[in-house]
Amino acid sequence: MGYKRSNRRKSAPSSSALDNVQSITTSTSDHIPGAAMDRVSLLWRLRRRARRGVLCMTFFCVSMALLYALCAENSVPVTDAIFGVRARTRAQPRTHSVVKVLRGGSKTALLDPKKLPGVVPGDPNRPIPVLSSPNRTLEPRGGQRKAAAAAAAGRGFLAGVLPRPLLRALDTLFGVRRRGRGEGGDGRLFEMDGLLGKVWNENMSSDMLGSRLKKVVGNYRAMNKFGVESGGAMAGAAAAGGGGPTLSGPELLCQIRRKVEVSTLTADLPPFSSPAWTWQLPARPLTSEVGPFRSCAVVTSAGSLRNSGLGKEIDSHDAVLRFNSAPTATYEKDVGSKTTLRLLNSQVMSSDNNHFLSSSLYSTGVLVAWDPAPFSANLTEWFNHTDYPIFSQYLRYRRLHPQQPFYILHPRFLWQVWQRIQDNSAEPIQKNPPSSGMLGTVLMMSICEVVHVYEFLPSQRKTELCHYYQRFYDAACTLGAYHPLLYEKNLVKRMNRGPDRDIYTRGRVTLPGFSSLACNATPAAAAAAAA
Repeated sequence: MGYKRSNRRKSAPSSSALDNVQSITTSTSDHIPGAAMDRVSLLWRLRRRARRGVLCMTFFCVSMALLYALCAENSVPVTDAIFGVRARTRAQPRTHSVVKVLRGGSKTALLDPKKLPGVVPGDPNRPIPVLSSPNRTLEPRGGQRKAAAAAAAGRGFLAGVLPRPLLRALDTLFGVRRRGRGEGGDGRLFEMDGLLGKVWNENMSSDMLGSRLKKVVGNYRAMNKFGVESGGAMAGAAAAGGGGPTLSGPELLCQIRRKVEVSTLTADLPPFSSPAWTWQLPARPLTSEVGPFRSCAVVTSAGSLRNSGLGKEIDSHDAVLRFNSAPTATYEKDVGSKTTLRLLNSQVMSSDNNHFLSSSLYSTGVLVAWDPAPFSANLTEWFNHTDYPIFSQYLRYRRLHPQQPFYILHPRFLWQVWQRIQDNSAEPIQKNPPSSGMLGTVLMMSICEVVHVYEFLPSQRKTELCHYYQRFYDAACTLGAYHPLLYEKNLVKRMNRGPDRDIYTRGRVTLPGFSSLACNATPAAAAAAAA
């Protein structure tokens, strides 16, 4: 008991210590007023909340980047197949909801140009956005361990420490393309000893694709968004897995001339004969107003045009066709500067990122727009159920540029071209409209005597780079996913009247215009005329 009492006495603070604490507290309160103490406490709380906010925002950004990397790993076609095109294009507005389309309860709604909103401001020099994601090709195989080790070393220290999804996110955010271990194997096609070879093989099929693109093409084959009804003996044989009779190049050219009608909308076609459209659509079709031209160039947007040096050759043609938002500024050496016609799809027209209404990119030459209609729909049904709001954008642009020629392709033309591709393919193709490149090629063949198509069939510069003015890589831009691009290239290769060396060195395909074909003559005479 004595020990405990002595311990208690030792632990109790002495009176001198209490006096010291009290003096310190009193002196502190004398030097710092109460309001200042409140301000210090508030500042400390604000700093703590700011640190927490920064941490939460960092975590959110990293999570979103990881989610985007995982969703976009398989590139645009898979993203479209899973989430739909609207999810990728920031939910572009449609003229009617899906529910109204399915119910068939929508009414004809004519647009009044006077009630349309004004111009959307934009910067013409702003780079065109990319609706794609980096595609990673295969590492060197066949025991080339040294090359693989060198490539791994070039990725840096973080490549071996950070998890792979985080590396994909960083790669996507900073826009740097690295070659990694792609699961699809599509990159092997672009090697010099790959299946594409030096010149495009006109017998290419989906079986030659990598596993990634093969799966994507299969998904699009199973879809039938536009209600396509493929008929004919050749199409039936293709659906059964076998090919129909193979037409020669001259025979194929004559078949396209005979069964494809290149037509555009005019003011006398219902429902465009209403007062709102009377002074908007041209009175005559494009083929009656534009041309004829002696020589024409169709300039694709392929990445293999970069560093091609074809600018002077392209500009030497009487007419030049370009596509969508492909620029010429700063690329004149490779793609030239002349623009006679520009073919636009409705998605480019309706996307705010492309600044269709305000950019000077579209103010040169003749504009031609297209939008896919359901396979068996008439013009009135298509007018109310467009894939993208092509008509509202058309009226807005015509209001701002009333003197510039602007045409809209008849949707029947799209599906006639599609039918020719299916009838002359050995297997079922995607039930989606042809690409702008194929449509533009057939369009120019109707108003030109000779058509040179550049880099539609890849040259020795073949690459996975999607467009010459962008930095993104995807084999689907060359081999096709949504569009039946693979089969379009097969037909163009078969119709080519130029030497294979032109394809290999310059990526140039030579096609005769419809006016120069002798389709009523014997096959030998037709072949001589096409040559």
